[in-house]
Amino acid sequence: MGLQEVNVHIERGDFCFLVGHSGSGKSTFIRLLLKEFEPSEGTITVAGRNLQRMKRGSIPHHRRNIGCVFQDFKLLPNKTVADNVAYALRVTGVTPRNIRRKVPEILQLVGLGDKMYSLPDELSAGEQQRVSVARAFVNHPSLLVADEPTGNLDPDTSVGIMQLLYRINRTGTTVLMATHDREMVDKMRKRVIALEDGRVIRDESKGLYR
Repeated sequence: MGLQEVNVHIERGDFCFLVGHSGSGKSTFIRLLLKEFEPSEGTITVAGRNLQRMKRGSIPHHRRNIGCVFQDFKLLPNKTVADNVAYALRVTGVTPRNIRRKVPEILQLVGLGDKMYSLPDELSAGEQQRVSVARAFVNHPSLLVADEPTGNLDPDTSVGIMQLLYRINRTGTTVLMATHDREMVDKMRKRVIALEDGRVIRDESKGLYR
């Protein structure tokens, strides 16, 4: 679903839920931020940079500065938990010494300090999503985008992931989360941007899913 006449400003440090039925435009919204899609008109600015003016060679760097968490985890199956997280650092040119320091720190933050050398299939779904969050946050991006991060998780595990995203937001990282989880949105009472047929129909601070 394309977007039409969308005018949204998300401040640094905001926590926003992006809600709407399947096909309402949530995925398009995210893909535009990642510069996977080009808008036919209008302007998209992320962290002060106009994406339409961005040169092709700068796109990988732009994407690396946005942490992404997905419903299906997207972990490397043959790599340990530590290697999955370290991969996000290697591609940005972090030195091996700093990788050895940062990986245990971030895994401790997400509650997986004792799972560093486990493979993804040795973890529960909730633990795999925590690895995904660790990988997205290890570079301390200014923006973390989560696309249905609790979609494959049971309610109790979902609460843990939301608490983790909230803690990350408290460090100053902007969090934008697309979700169908009505109960979670209503419980957290954060900003809610609601889409329908590619248009913003509501933009409320401390909003409800409805």
